[in-house]
Amino acid sequence: MISLLLLPKMSYIMRTMRKYIFLDIDGTLFSTSIGRIPDSALTAMELARKNGHKLFLCTGRSLAEVVKYLNADVDGFILGAGSMVYAEGKRIYDHPIDASEIARIKHTVHSFGLGYSLEGTAGAYCSPDGYESLLKYFSGGSTDRKKQIARCNANCTYPETFGSEESDSIYKVCAFGTAWEPIYPKLAAALEHPFILTKVMELKDFVIGEITDRNISKANGIEQILAHYNAEEFDAVGIGDSANDIPMLKKCGISVAMGNSSPETKEAAQYVTSDILHHGIWNAFVHYGIIEGEEK
Repeated sequence: MISLLLLPKMSYIMRTMRKYIFLDIDGTLFSTSIGRIPDSALTAMELARKNGHKLFLCTGRSLAEVVKYLNADVDGFILGAGSMVYAEGKRIYDHPIDASEIARIKHTVHSFGLGYSLEGTAGAYCSPDGYESLLKYFSGGSTDRKKQIARCNANCTYPETFGSEESDSIYKVCAFGTAWEPIYPKLAAALEHPFILTKVMELKDFVIGEITDRNISKANGIEQILAHYNAEEFDAVGIGDSANDIPMLKKCGISVAMGNSSPETKEAAQYVTSDILHHGIWNAFVHYGIIEGEEK
């Protein structure tokens, strides 16, 4: 058993040893309820970098969908659930879906009555049903359609008529519906090799399934970052909330699930912090001595 007398020393060690911190965006940093990142999370990120730690956004979003975060106080990005990786402004890994596969995936998703978005470098291109789903997702609770469209535009999310696999590289496809059962398991079974379906969000009347190459995950992106810095897995901290974060959590020496996480994500993590709107990032950083302060 660790003596309580050692805890201040352990906290000091955590602050002085550089950590490579990987943060999911949706449900971990970005809250749909308020349409932004909570202030306490932004402050925690700023303090962590001042303490010498490296921060990376590790998200299923494509490059276009993180445009509003490109000037964030971070050191790099893992995008498209691991299919594109940036470190200090340089792209160090790139693995889009072959354009010849996109039409087949779209047809399969549409055949199950689901909307979709094709997430690329310059934008996320949506079927009509998919666009309506994302108008609601980015609304921040607003019912004003003009505001909803403006917020989609701010996240580079457009109707498919704006472009698709013919004009942009696609890294991931999302399928939107109102309930996981029974449709999504059937979709998963219908997808051909090497593609898999992962549940990334299940709310009342709103579900997102993520279609990716089974050989690519957030864990692969973390491998690229750690190799770039000659760092080890025990130096890595992963924080997420959904099933596509589980490979990230398993890859990191320290794994944290948000309080609002899915049950399987909590099961995969070493520590469960508070909800996104109850200072989850701040409390996780304080818990592990990444920053100084009191849990809120």
